[in-house]
Amino acid sequence: MKRMVVRAPMTARNSNPFYDRLRALARWSAVRLETTAASLKDYASPARTGSQFVDLAPTDEADPDGVYARALEKATANPRVFNIALTGPYGSGKSSIIRTFLKRHPRSALHISLAAFLPEAGDPKREVSKQEIERSILQQLLYGADADKLPLSRFKRIKSPGFWSKFWSLYILLGFTALWYLFAERASVLSGVYFEPFALTNWFKLAVFGFAAIFLWTAFQYFYVASFGVSLKSISLKNVELSPSAADQASILNRHLDEIVYFFQSTKYKLVVVEDLDRFDNPDIFVSLREINSLVNGSAGVKRRVQFLYALRDDMFTNTDRTKFFEFIIPVVPIINSSNSIDMVLKQGTRLALEDRLDSRFLREVSRYLNDLRLISNIFNEYAIYNESL
Repeated sequence: MKRMVVRAPMTARNSNPFYDRLRALARWSAVRLETTAASLKDYASPARTGSQFVDLAPTDEADPDGVYARALEKATANPRVFNIALTGPYGSGKSSIIRTFLKRHPRSALHISLAAFLPEAGDPKREVSKQEIERSILQQLLYGADADKLPLSRFKRIKSPGFWSKFWSLYILLGFTALWYLFAERASVLSGVYFEPFALTNWFKLAVFGFAAIFLWTAFQYFYVASFGVSLKSISLKNVELSPSAADQASILNRHLDEIVYFFQSTKYKLVVVEDLDRFDNPDIFVSLREINSLVNGSAGVKRRVQFLYALRDDMFTNTDRTKFFEFIIPVVPIINSSNSIDMVLKQGTRLALEDRLDSRFLREVSRYLNDLRLISNIFNEYAIYNESL
């Protein structure tokens, strides 16, 4: 009789835990490789969303050849140069050239821009007065430094409490406590019994008296220094009012010359950049700033040379007045005009992959009226938004 041998199906090998883990590892590796390949592909090709929009702010890569940077470096290094002019039409890239120069040659610079502080100046129905312009200049000048660096300034600002404010409050509390203790012991202090015996055994009373004396000296010193920043505006006796003659001066900058000189004495600014001042067509402001520059550099308290850098258009001064006013003039060649604006338009179209969708004849006719690079960039930004929305 033959035995019948029944063979079990080959499932034992398939259910081996080793092979299960091997297959799971292979699947995990395949997913990871696919994800890595997709990431490398996205990295190799520029992201569409990343280059879909461009900002309109001045750039710090506007001088690839370094021509303007070398000229500005030469002007700022000359000890006889105090007023520098960067001249060019609107949209020629003067602000970008200044930022590029400060990036390549870092130095302590204070920026004054009238466009941000006088937004109503663009209203043709309203003429901005000289006092308004000078007030904006003075505000940006004095607020360019921290309040702690100008403790004697008459222009008080809000100061947020710092780390040491907690210790100062504790010091004031202990000072008033010591004064209260001495006031309670005033009879013994006046008679001299309070200091007996004058030895280490009487250390507590002596320490309280010494701490109270230091606290009083600190308080009087603080109020004495703070009194330097107090100015007399007017005294009114019923119908009689007395006021200083300086209040009648038309120029705000001349009225606060001591504040301006004190500002440069307390700070380390070597370069003052003035932009958008030519939009008001008031050359008298430049004369006032030149006088301030002379006073600051002639002050014995300012131990360094302070230079003013102006960004203004070409026709702000006549040729004779311009060469008399500035010791160094750097002309800026516009990066865009009616002849090469078509190239800028095509560059923006390439950025959004619109080469095949733009009519070359239409672009050639329209680009003649687009002589501002910011305007061209903004047009394509708006197109990208409308294209995504509609």
